[in-house]
Amino acid sequence: MKKSHVMLMLAAMLAAVPVNAAMAGETESEESADVIEIATVDELKAVNNLLSGNYVLTADIDLGGEEWAPLGSFVQAGTEGEEAEMPDLNYAFTGTFDGQGHTISNLVIDQPESWCVGLFGCIANTEIGNFKVENAVVDGTTMVSAAVGYTFCSTISDVTVEDAVITAHESELSGEGMYGAVAGAGMMSTLKNCSASADINIPDNTANAGLVGGGLEMTSVIGCSATGSITAGNNCYGLGGISGCGFGSEEFTDCKAENIEIKAGDNCFWIGGITGYAGGFEDEAAGVPVTELTGCSASNVAVTTGADAYGLDTIVGAGFFHEGLAESYGMEAFANPTVFVLEDCTDENVTFETAEAAAETEADEETAETAAEEADAAAAEARAEAAAETEADEETAEAAAEEAEADAAEAQTEGDSAYGVWPAIAGENGTQYENFFDVTLAEENYNLWYDCTAAVVGESAAADTVAFMQGYISSDLYGEDAIAYYSENPDAPMVFDCFYINGLKTIPFLPDLSAEVEMEDGSTQTYSYEYVGVYPVGSGETMVYMGQEINVEFPCDVYRSTEDAGEFSYLFLRDDTMEETGHIEFRYGKDLEELQGYFVGPYAYWLTAGFDVAADEETLKSTVELFCLENMDYSSHSEEALGQIDELIGTWNADLSVFGEAYADTELYFTIDEQGHGVTMMNGEQTTDFEAYAYDNGEKGDGEGIYIAYSNLEYEAEAAPYTLKENENGELVLTLYAADGTISYIKAA
Repeated sequence: MKKSHVMLMLAAMLAAVPVNAAMAGETESEESADVIEIATVDELKAVNNLLSGNYVLTADIDLGGEEWAPLGSFVQAGTEGEEAEMPDLNYAFTGTFDGQGHTISNLVIDQPESWCVGLFGCIANTEIGNFKVENAVVDGTTMVSAAVGYTFCSTISDVTVEDAVITAHESELSGEGMYGAVAGAGMMSTLKNCSASADINIPDNTANAGLVGGGLEMTSVIGCSATGSITAGNNCYGLGGISGCGFGSEEFTDCKAENIEIKAGDNCFWIGGITGYAGGFEDEAAGVPVTELTGCSASNVAVTTGADAYGLDTIVGAGFFHEGLAESYGMEAFANPTVFVLEDCTDENVTFETAEAAAETEADEETAETAAEEADAAAAEARAEAAAETEADEETAEAAAEEAEADAAEAQTEGDSAYGVWPAIAGENGTQYENFFDVTLAEENYNLWYDCTAAVVGESAAADTVAFMQGYISSDLYGEDAIAYYSENPDAPMVFDCFYINGLKTIPFLPDLSAEVEMEDGSTQTYSYEYVGVYPVGSGETMVYMGQEINVEFPCDVYRSTEDAGEFSYLFLRDDTMEETGHIEFRYGKDLEELQGYFVGPYAYWLTAGFDVAADEETLKSTVELFCLENMDYSSHSEEALGQIDELIGTWNADLSVFGEAYADTELYFTIDEQGHGVTMMNGEQTTDFEAYAYDNGEKGDGEGIYIAYSNLEYEAEAAPYTLKENENGELVLTLYAADGTISYIKAA
């Protein structure tokens, strides 16, 4: 269970105005067949005034490092299906652009909360090319490039990007990533005879970075070359010398990746010398062609990853596949990895190096220990000096001693990376954890489950849905008993024992890598641990989910007791923390190898969770909501669920007056239709696409309840309390009390 990072769909846009919001109103829809010559910066900027024009560059242009507004922007043509990826042609660049071999230099875009950024933000149904972008510095959140942020049904040819630095920033929009020097993202397009030298930097939890193209779908790459570097954070995928991905791309032909360095953090996957992942399906009905890579070469490509990397290869990292694809696309072909074919492809000096967790741990521990000793010595020296000071200087000396002690504490913190997730779980003063599900399944907390569930499935189905979800995590069988049961009952629904076992009542994790185990019989025992690295649970094991076989492997930070601790000899900790997910997930046992079995061995079908005994009611409420929201089906609204949002159907204008002058000229509103589908608009551009749900969980008709928005772009849901009241002017006002702030909307007449 992972925390949703997307803010409430209706309130989120206050934090980030989308790129080119003001520009949209200046776009002309009329077409021009005349050729328009461009020789100055102002003339290049004026392309935004006629996005359907036919342009030729007649001189080199130096943009002077001033902030650049991309030419054309991406506004969705619709909110469902293929239309969600199609640009509205009123906002994209649809003309032609011939650079005639000229150079555009010193491009700067500093828009760390915006998408579709580059010299061109979005192009559609067109051809551009024959120019160079030199010395570009571009910051954005997704679909980020020096040349073109997003290319749709277009051809980019003979474009050179030289000495570019592209930096991605994490936000609600950045999960799918798509970063490249020539094209950030491509759909049904062609990149031909393009080259790039660039350095691309992407943060944690992002994807699809390549030096020529980032996320390319149904997009062919011909005669392109690249050199440079890609630096990625943790939990990233789709990294390649030429492209991050080539899903459904018909061909990669005569492409060269050379002198490239790719550095990735922990838990990164699908990394290749040419492309991170690629391919299509031999079943023509799927409409996704098999990818043919012909005459491509990768040379002097050095890939360095952190722990738990997989899907690495010299040309293509892997075929595209993840859980739920067959259901998402409605075709069985998607139940298998995509197919790609290599012909006359070569690799030379393509290396993959994975940092050894044990070596890193030892080095980090030594560094932390040395730093702590030095800081302790400094603190002792400061205290000695304080003692020797005269009475008049005692206050100053004491301050020096306190500062040195703080330095010692900071030095200890610097060594936290040597101890995995433990320091975050323990906190500064230690944290005591009781069983999460003992707390959440208590009768007095039933409404936390019910209210959230009733909003999505309707009140009449809520009780059964809650019972199903709670049953999934409250089995009393694990280990050999569970294995025997499922062997005898292969069609039985798979449920898990998530409670503490072997008599554990609470377990306090302390900052010094010790745990004070409290048993149900009242006895306690303190054990000390040492960090031994990251180990997988469920390696090589699979399960069938919704008709598909999926891999269940997940990594854990592992700690070993320094003395005989019996069933507490080993602790396996996932990366959940109270701050991030409102709970922790872990295992404990006496044998390292046995604890790595998810469906096999004495710990099969068991993974427990802890909850801070000092956590407040709001934390408990938000954590239960998170569990419910992540296990709901948002594919359709029941009639009852639609009936529960009757009063929300319509258009709602945001009351931004409370946010001051900064939003005086901002127009923000959302609409919800009779099918529960909603969109949010800001300054003429669509910013969110969501499904709306609500449940009046107070006295019926009192206008108070729980509101849920499910993002059709992020595939995540978030809940917030709401009130629905009339103001003094007789207007209906909807107020949402989201975790990131409160905002009110007035219903349009």
